[in-house]
Amino acid sequence: MHRLLALWILIILLAAPIATAQGNDKPTVAFLRYGISLSDASLETAVIDTLLVYEWITDEEHALLNERQDIAGEKLNLFWADASYDLTNVNIMVENALDRGADLMLTLSTPVTQIALNTTLDQDAPTPVLFSAVYSPYQAGLADAPCIKPAHVTGAESVPPYEEAFQIFRLLNPALHRFGLIYSSNDAAGIFGAERIAVIGESLGLEIESVAVTSVSDLRSATQGLANDGVEAIILPFDYTAAVGLPIIATVATENQIPVFHPHPGSILAGATVGAGFYNFYTQGISTGLMLAAFLNGDLDFAATAIDSLGGLSVGVNLDVAHALGLDVPPELIEMAEMVVEDGAPAMSPLGLLRLLDSMGATDEVKQMAAAYLQNVDLSAMAADPGAQQQAVAMINQMLIAGRRSPENLAADRAYLDSLQCSDEMIAEQQAALEAAE
Repeated sequence: MHRLLALWILIILLAAPIATAQGNDKPTVAFLRYGISLSDASLETAVIDTLLVYEWITDEEHALLNERQDIAGEKLNLFWADASYDLTNVNIMVENALDRGADLMLTLSTPVTQIALNTTLDQDAPTPVLFSAVYSPYQAGLADAPCIKPAHVTGAESVPPYEEAFQIFRLLNPALHRFGLIYSSNDAAGIFGAERIAVIGESLGLEIESVAVTSVSDLRSATQGLANDGVEAIILPFDYTAAVGLPIIATVATENQIPVFHPHPGSILAGATVGAGFYNFYTQGISTGLMLAAFLNGDLDFAATAIDSLGGLSVGVNLDVAHALGLDVPPELIEMAEMVVEDGAPAMSPLGLLRLLDSMGATDEVKQMAAAYLQNVDLSAMAADPGAQQQAVAMINQMLIAGRRSPENLAADRAYLDSLQCSDEMIAEQQAALEAAE
């Protein structure tokens, strides 16, 4: 399993033309992030890979972008910016992107997308906004429905499977009855997730005690307060405050002998006891990259392009934390886990590797090549050799890019983009549903 995890880490590390502000110059894309995370890095890498597949960037430019460097490319300019998880910085970042002549803003997270949308609404010709890693576009006011939205905005929604995740969390200890819930009051994704968790908990006859926070600095006292109130477990929605501050929450909870549940399988690497939820970040990056490439080609009209929705469920278990809490992990939970942490070492199951490669669009040939490579490489030696790591990343990336360029995958890409086109019937159906809900 250690070999499988090492390959997973290597893969994550890979991680009419539009009118521009400069007239006939190359289009400029601003890649705007709330902060830097492993999940978002996987998504970003998929976008970069897709731009290479569709020849908007060269191999040399692809290498620079994988280092998160800005490029003034042969066909495309692209620059990066992140707000270090500070809302004040987001406003500045968006204004700076427009000042630098961004012809399109590619936004990651709900907060960045909200501010980018609000900033562009008053423009005479609004700068297009393409979003991804957004967990609640409708609750956040970005759109009313997939096809009913501002004409210059579209993107890809992540859907955490809270109902399924809650059932998995309870497998660890079905006797748990009182749950503490911590969420960010300034993140629409956190607010929506907290509401969903509360409703699910109530339907199961459980007690849910909620605490709202505004920043990472509030998390220690919020967690300790819930522990003092006698909660038996901490459960978190998917918002960036909880994600960034998860090590703080996990440390305080473990000190109080309380398990932590988070709706992302990779959260076990930051101390969560069980993680269960959305994982398809590379897949979502491919979707976003396809929209971007088609838009740059002049083949995609944001006004007629529906917001995509992507779900999925993956499970991670931190056996070390569970044992520290005196909890026996049931066999069925271990069997469904695609990632575990044990004796301080994370490992990925064969099922986890297969699903990861599937999510990256790998062909059967690529999967076989990756498996063969894994059997013949000395991963322990590679861990101490950065040069060998870079060589392995480059080789795996080349295999994935080759697979993405197959006729079958290119045809699937076209079919995917066609599926996003908003017909008059779709718009009428969504409008009727909104009116009925009102």
